[in-house]
Amino acid sequence: MLKLYNTLTKSEEIADFTSKEVKIYLCGPTVQSSPHIGHGRSAVVFDFLVRYLNYTGKEVVFARNITDIDDKIIEKSLEQGITHNELTTKVSKEFNEAYSALNCKIPNHEPKATESIEKMIELIKLLEEKEIAYQSSSGVYFDISKYDNYLELSGRSLEDLISGTRVDLVEDKKNNEDFALWKFAKENEPSWKSPWGLGRPGWHIECSAMIHGLFGDQGIDIHCGGNDLIFPHHENERAQSEAAFNKKFVNFWLHNGMVNLSGKKMSKSEGNIKLLSEYINMFDGNTIRYFFLRANYRKPQEFSENLLHESDKTFKNIINYVGDATSAPIDKHLLNIFEESMNDDLNTPKFIGEMFDYMKISENKNKEKTLKIRSTIKYIFETLGFVFTTKDKSQNDEILKEFFIKYDIKFLNIDSSMSNYIALRQELREKKEYESADNMRKDVESIGIIIEDGIKSGWRWSDS
Repeated sequence: MLKLYNTLTKSEEIADFTSKEVKIYLCGPTVQSSPHIGHGRSAVVFDFLVRYLNYTGKEVVFARNITDIDDKIIEKSLEQGITHNELTTKVSKEFNEAYSALNCKIPNHEPKATESIEKMIELIKLLEEKEIAYQSSSGVYFDISKYDNYLELSGRSLEDLISGTRVDLVEDKKNNEDFALWKFAKENEPSWKSPWGLGRPGWHIECSAMIHGLFGDQGIDIHCGGNDLIFPHHENERAQSEAAFNKKFVNFWLHNGMVNLSGKKMSKSEGNIKLLSEYINMFDGNTIRYFFLRANYRKPQEFSENLLHESDKTFKNIINYVGDATSAPIDKHLLNIFEESMNDDLNTPKFIGEMFDYMKISENKNKEKTLKIRSTIKYIFETLGFVFTTKDKSQNDEILKEFFIKYDIKFLNIDSSMSNYIALRQELREKKEYESADNMRKDVESIGIIIEDGIKSGWRWSDS
């Protein structure tokens, strides 16, 4: 049975979904600037979740929102001298290109905040009718004293909030910790009509309204996002939704850890942002997916270019090992390793470690056993969203046949031919005929193949 760590209960729980349909909402980007590595991690790790649920037979209804209006967007658009619509359209395109390059599933729903203003107004009116929301001179606020379970999700205390600086001081609020549902318009800011006058929604009400608009007041099975969103965003989202409808809003709250650089959280304030596009161009989507696969999704993950190079090399080794094997779920032991690991709160590093151990144990098994393992590995990685494609280096069978015949190697397929080629070259190296061996390495580069001497029988298509 699948177990997931629920941020609300601070424990792993059996995800025993009664329906075949599983409703998932991922807090998507606030589209004020280009996507960075941290955005990539959230997208990929929860893509693993969606794909695994599909693997288990569940029909996932997946929603990932776009926050296209908030303070940061307004500030950034003014800085650039463009409208907020121009900014969010441009940045949204960048995010969708990044998601595509990472081979993340296209969500069933991708609502924009600005398309759900009416839903937000309806929800605020409902809270107002229940005397949980109130109007002041600066906007409409949620009265946290009217919701008994406030701060249960984040595990904070009111004393911590009062003594801290996390909540902005606003003179006309009943409690300083009350949060904005609707903000009255300021000069030159985008605004919408409402029963309270021109203004725009607060950040937190946006997700509640979009979820309600997509899934009704019954709530959802899983709510995902980075752990930097637990407070205040998800805490406030939960409060206003449960206060409005008097029922549980989310069954499971799942949060991924942050990406760190030299031990520090990646953030604009630290000035250490690493753009996703830079590394997609430098490597590819598979490499970045594999990098995220290596770490526990709930824990911080250290990022560096060297670590990406390691991931790139390892995944290319996996590609070479799999070769031209047909994707099929044949090896039952390997499938059990996969399922047990994923059922353990999406424990992808455990799967990777045990997979390599199993490959080593099976290294000297017969060809039939090895082929079953290769086929199953390919099947599992494809299940997790990796793409196995033979790079088009303008090579065709005739060119390859012509190359290998020079070495009396019959060309059947690239994997078997390269295995024979590497074995032949190794014989030369053992005879200390290093110049001839080096010439073989240089020769094969002419057809776009790189031999990597640092690994056993290693080769890959050139990236150039």
